[in-house]
Amino acid sequence: MSPRPYQMAQRQAATDATRERVLAGAHELLAAQSFSGFTMDAVARKANVSRLTVYYQFNSKAGLLEALYDYLAKRGQMSRLPEVFRPGNDPARTLHDFMGVFAGFWASDRNVIRRLHALAAIDPEVARGLHARNERRRNGLKEILERYGRVYFPLTSLQQSDAIDTLHMLTSFETFDALAGSTRTVDEVMETLGKLADQAIGFRPGRE
Repeated sequence: MSPRPYQMAQRQAATDATRERVLAGAHELLAAQSFSGFTMDAVARKANVSRLTVYYQFNSKAGLLEALYDYLAKRGQMSRLPEVFRPGNDPARTLHDFMGVFAGFWASDRNVIRRLHALAAIDPEVARGLHARNERRRNGLKEILERYGRVYFPLTSLQQSDAIDTLHMLTSFETFDALAGSTRTVDEVMETLGKLADQAIGFRPGRE
């Protein structure tokens, strides 16, 4: 006899709660120290669960870090991104909104994101996950430029390739982190990034 629906729901709720607790523990641990002390055992202790539970939920350290990135994205309001691409948006405005979403995300938890990116530099498995995310950002920029070409003026293949590379750099965490430093606000960084982005695509505000 299969479990009753409410029993299954209770089990799923318990599993989800455990997963959330592990992610919160992983976040707290990575925020408090460098990734050298970030181990599955340390995360398990922080979340007050067994090491086996952590592996059951995430399979590996790379799986845990991938889930942690999703956890950070949720906290950093990356859910706003689909709204940026709604039909009818001016593509020049879409580009700035796209950049703003990422700037807000990068600013939401800079220390932890910085450590995750540093870890990717020495861990190939983590690097692959980060590369896949970066490619999704690149694809978003490509879509924006295609819309831009239809509304304003088309870019040649070379111009589009160069523009995408430049915009990909401008929307990266590394660029945001360097520009923000210890004193600049998101709005101040975005003012600089917006001007550079407009230059990259040859857009001048007010030009038809």
